[in-house]
Amino acid sequence: MMKSFAANLTALAILASPALAQTSCDPAKLAAAVDRYADAPFSARSWRALQGLGDPMIEPGSADADTWAQQEEWKKLAAQILPNEPDVQNVGWNCRIGYPLTVLKTRIDQLGLQDAYVKQWLLAQQQVIRACSNDEGEVSLPEPLVDEPAITNRQKADRAYQEASIAFYRDKQKAIPLFKAIAQSTSIHRPAAAYNVANLLANAKQPVEARAAAEAILADPSLSSVHQITQQLLGYIANQEDTAQGWTGLINGDIAVLEMPADTILAQDDLRKSYSTALYDIDFVGIRGKDSDWWLDGTLPENPTISKSIVDASREHPMALWMMAGQSANQKYQLAPWSLVGDKWQTRMSEYVDKALAVQPTGAKLNGPALGMLKALAAKPDDASRGQVWAQAKQAMDAAANSCGAAPETAAAGFLLNHAVRLSALAAKFDEAEQGLATVPFKDARAYSGTALYNLAQYLVSQGNTTELRKLRDGLITPELQSGMSGDDRSLDRNKFSSLLAFAAEDEAHWKDAVLKNSDPGSDITFNFLPTRALWALANDQSFTPRDRALFARAAWTRDYGLVRKVDGEHLDTLHALNPEIKTIFDKVKVDYPDISPRNQRLLTILRSPPHNILVSMPGGWQAESIKPDSFTEIDGWNPNDKNWWCPYEPDRQLGALRQQADDVNGFPVYFDYQMKRLGDVYDPTLRAPLAANRDAVLKAHPMVKAVDWLELKALTRIPQGPERLSRAAIEWGKASKGKDGAPEALALAVRTTRYGCNWHGGHGAYSKPAQQLLATKFAGTPWQQQTPYWFDCRRTMWTKDFSEKVTTCEPMTWPKQAPLK
Repeated sequence: MMKSFAANLTALAILASPALAQTSCDPAKLAAAVDRYADAPFSARSWRALQGLGDPMIEPGSADADTWAQQEEWKKLAAQILPNEPDVQNVGWNCRIGYPLTVLKTRIDQLGLQDAYVKQWLLAQQQVIRACSNDEGEVSLPEPLVDEPAITNRQKADRAYQEASIAFYRDKQKAIPLFKAIAQSTSIHRPAAAYNVANLLANAKQPVEARAAAEAILADPSLSSVHQITQQLLGYIANQEDTAQGWTGLINGDIAVLEMPADTILAQDDLRKSYSTALYDIDFVGIRGKDSDWWLDGTLPENPTISKSIVDASREHPMALWMMAGQSANQKYQLAPWSLVGDKWQTRMSEYVDKALAVQPTGAKLNGPALGMLKALAAKPDDASRGQVWAQAKQAMDAAANSCGAAPETAAAGFLLNHAVRLSALAAKFDEAEQGLATVPFKDARAYSGTALYNLAQYLVSQGNTTELRKLRDGLITPELQSGMSGDDRSLDRNKFSSLLAFAAEDEAHWKDAVLKNSDPGSDITFNFLPTRALWALANDQSFTPRDRALFARAAWTRDYGLVRKVDGEHLDTLHALNPEIKTIFDKVKVDYPDISPRNQRLLTILRSPPHNILVSMPGGWQAESIKPDSFTEIDGWNPNDKNWWCPYEPDRQLGALRQQADDVNGFPVYFDYQMKRLGDVYDPTLRAPLAANRDAVLKAHPMVKAVDWLELKALTRIPQGPERLSRAAIEWGKASKGKDGAPEALALAVRTTRYGCNWHGGHGAYSKPAQQLLATKFAGTPWQQQTPYWFDCRRTMWTKDFSEKVTTCEPMTWPKQAPLK
């Protein structure tokens, strides 16, 4: 025991020594190999690699995965042979084109692309396509070519199969004897016909007959060309039968293929397809994570079917036990951050893994890295356990590096690294974690940066430990690392780091540097709290994109307008320089009404351009996003409150969004309460309150929060909402106008704001009605009056208590009350 303990401590001590990797290994290749398994650590693919069976590098695919590619190939060939027959080129969604494509390619190989018989066969197949593409109209095969000895038998066999295929789509009961006759003949189409008989019987809900036909096919070596798809058909038949025997046959069949050596699989096309399908199907036959322990306990319902097969598989196949136990336990870590891993979590994980390993005889057959991965799920942060996991992680990383990702241990490297770092974090051994991460030989892998490194950073900030986080940032979360997270597959990781580092920034420079690395910098809710003067400064900051700077200028200018500050001069010039669309509208107003005053020119410009907002980021939904319009003249029909003119500043909404943004960083997205339902056996709710306190402490100390002008925000809560401010200004203008200076248009557009603008702050009747009536009386007969027959009051909609329908209400929108962050 003491020797083991000492060995584990030694493993901790040597973390700083670098792995000896192949100098010739491409880092990208090594990273891809590690991520291939770390993305799904307890998959069948990972199991194969860990067992030394090799990876055929074939992706999972359903039986019809290549349908689209087949249709495209068919279309191309048909167009070359019969360019003037579009009906034969365009295949309906209900048409099964795989086998006809094989026949066509065979005939082309035998006879040539432009052979008369090939064209005739395709014209006949056109009738089959019409039958499967449309239920209406009679279809019949064209007259055959004049019999010639070379084509007589071929044409007879082809036409018989095409006649049966038409019946397949139009009269399935008629099709069965037609295909049976072909299956009992010497036709080249005998295998396909035999399969269609089994398929038709299965679709006719005759599983007994269908299984007999399918098993007869599998027992006949001469029908080997359809063995693979027949095996897939048995899955459908087993689902109909719903018997333990049927499901066991499917599970055993999939596992048999999945445990074949890679060389064997790659040697045969049918096995390649079977392997791809088995990778896809293994989850659907029940070998996947479970939400309870019934399968480990062997607790079965009365007359069990698939449940019995799953239990039996876990006792017969180590792979099945490993996959189900590993996925079941690992999903807990995928659903929650490390900050929730407490005593209840660790006790449950230990019990669960122990129970899984007690399943016999399969539990005793697990060994090596596969066993180490299961045990890592239950490992606790004591020195001995931590040292053991780090030793295993180091060994797996070395093996992966030395083999350039070919060693079996590669499949465990990323997973074990993540859990070794977890244990160091929970033990508050942050230097140990950082040293271990520094030695990782696959720093281009998502398993390193997007998982282990990010999880450590997230844990630190959730504890309020910004000092250690900033140390980690300066040491490992380098600009080079973040810039390397390019492409769609890594943009999420880059954005996650951006949000985390922005949340933990110690000054404005670090905060700005962090948000600039986000694909949408303006989505940070912090922008909504910045003083107007700060937004003007950012509008001139060349670090941001022109679109971001344009957004900052719009929000700053609109705030000044709402607060009745000076809005002409330099600020108006900046607004127009950064928002040329608004400048175009502004100039057009002057062209339309040469005598308009500067004040009214600005008013009519705003009325013509809905995207005048006081916010930068739009809270709500799954994630915030910056308010960047697709059009500067069109109404936004989805979000009138944020995108069409403006609402007053809503402090509870914004504070709630800022806290939710921080919660997202800490691993508690808006949908976390839903995920909690799957965490009941490990989740300890008492851990959440300290985390909320830590979050608020970080926010209160944040440099950008400390820079908030709370008096200005208070003033913005009191400004009239856009529809009111604009409507009352238009009414004042209209009363003084003779109608030639744009006042009728302003009144009409003001009424439009009461229909499509902010609706969260009560009804608009008090100013919408006077504006519409002034337009109707003083400017009757104008086009603007004619297109404005109504005024509007309450526009907010909400669900009834039973969620049966949406109703209109005048009640102002409210948000949960938020504690201040001063």
